[in-house]
Amino acid sequence: MENIYKNKIHLEPPTGLLNDPNGLCFFNDTYYLFHQWNRFKCDHSYKEWGLFTSTDLLNWKHQGSAILPDTPKDSHGVYSGSAITADQRLRIFYTGNTRNKLGLRKSYQNIAESTDGHTYIKKSSFETPLGLTENNRDPFVFKYKDLWFMIVGSQTTEYNGVVTLYTSSNLDKWSYQGIFFQSSELLQMCECPNLINFESIQILLACAQRKDRVLDTVISSTTGYFVGKISKDKFIATTKFLPLDYGFDFYAPQVLKAPDGRYLLWGWMSNMSAAEEKACPTINFGYLHCLTIPREIAFEKGKLIQRPLREILNASTLLIQNTDKIFNFNQTNKALLLQIDFNDSISDFTVNFATGAATLHHQKGKLILQRHNWSSNEIESRYVSIDKVEHLKIFIDLSAVEIFINDSSKVLSMRYFPNHPIKTHTFFCKDTHVVTLFEL
Repeated sequence: MENIYKNKIHLEPPTGLLNDPNGLCFFNDTYYLFHQWNRFKCDHSYKEWGLFTSTDLLNWKHQGSAILPDTPKDSHGVYSGSAITADQRLRIFYTGNTRNKLGLRKSYQNIAESTDGHTYIKKSSFETPLGLTENNRDPFVFKYKDLWFMIVGSQTTEYNGVVTLYTSSNLDKWSYQGIFFQSSELLQMCECPNLINFESIQILLACAQRKDRVLDTVISSTTGYFVGKISKDKFIATTKFLPLDYGFDFYAPQVLKAPDGRYLLWGWMSNMSAAEEKACPTINFGYLHCLTIPREIAFEKGKLIQRPLREILNASTLLIQNTDKIFNFNQTNKALLLQIDFNDSISDFTVNFATGAATLHHQKGKLILQRHNWSSNEIESRYVSIDKVEHLKIFIDLSAVEIFINDSSKVLSMRYFPNHPIKTHTFFCKDTHVVTLFEL
């Protein structure tokens, strides 16, 4: 059976289930992108770190297993974390998940290191501080002024989501400083905190969960960011919790500061329910989930901007340019970039993906993305309010779509699974526009 869903520019596992991007770093002239991985099954019953590497951000090789749950302090899963390169060593910080005989969770923040990028030696760990539950995970390490900061997604014993802070002068010995940031918008649990330092301001990324307190299960989850500033050992937000992505499938983002100074972001391209995961067509080919394409992150005119990685744009090949009111194009086994430039203030337009498997409409000040859900068979929608659409970049992979709007301050991401090998897409707009199609 032909795999008509295998993406071309969105990283997928060779087998099993992939989730959070982890440990993004540049070491020995190579980009390292670790990820949560169950290499045995397409479910969440097992967690280790797998690894992709690249020298150019375009061509990636999967290196297999990197960090395994093989010690008493990570016996039930190598959970998410980050990486730092310092003193010619690759330093790994991750959460080790364990459970006792009664099934109760205990978490450890663990440290490992490598001198060659192949062998990882587990060095030390520390337990959850008082005042927090064992839902305490996903350490993200960065340097701020003269200290190393480690922020961790946490839950207080009152079941409030918070971000906590440890500091260190040498990356080895860490001191707990308490709560770094708290907000009711972090709900009952915070996961995957990241911090981007633009010197004059800082951006705190986080995933907020609403949880069942008794069963300790997730009811809902959202991904977003706060703009603010670090003041001593606290983050002071100056905005509310703002969405990073307005689409269906985006969670657990992580950032990397590249050697040229750019901040690059990858996200896990899923926010699927358990039913959607079980019904996902790629399971028939032995794997589940993908990552977003890399996004360049900037802060301009008071806005967080997410632009497609320039290396992907520079590697694209022009196929056709069109100004017709109706433009049809076919997709077989290549990823495509549909770029649309509107010359005048537009009224309505439609992009029809794969003969109705999904659609994008602009209507009455809203950009509406709809898809046919592969599990429920229902039509579901996401939207972003926007008065004027001037420019779109739409990345159409074989089972993933990412839509960058105007100056890329807003993005919509979506998984979808058209059931035919030749996908026919259609763009319609009665107003003046230029459509350019590229192959990626």
